Amino acid sequence: MSYIRFDRHANMSSETRKEILDIIGEVDYNTGFDLMNMLYGLFDGYLYDELLPLVTKHPDQLLYNRVKKVVSTVKKYPKING
Repeated sequence: MSYIRFDRHANMSSETRKEILDIIGEVDYNTGFDLMNMLYGLFDGYLYDELLPLVTKHPDQLLYNRVKKVVSTVKKYPKING
């Protein structure tokens, strides 16, 4: 699984954290474990490359747009090498 590392504590706003938690609350644990796991990974400073392709399989287009916005925001953060 490939990913980008970033410093969540230095870069992520409270609004982005809240949006991630709201999205997690709307994903069914039984059908969206991988999606939830990748969303929780954002809190640890991991942006998984598979996140957006995985959410495209979710039937809710609004959810996809919200995750896409979060991913777009996180991609702007400085990357951590190594």
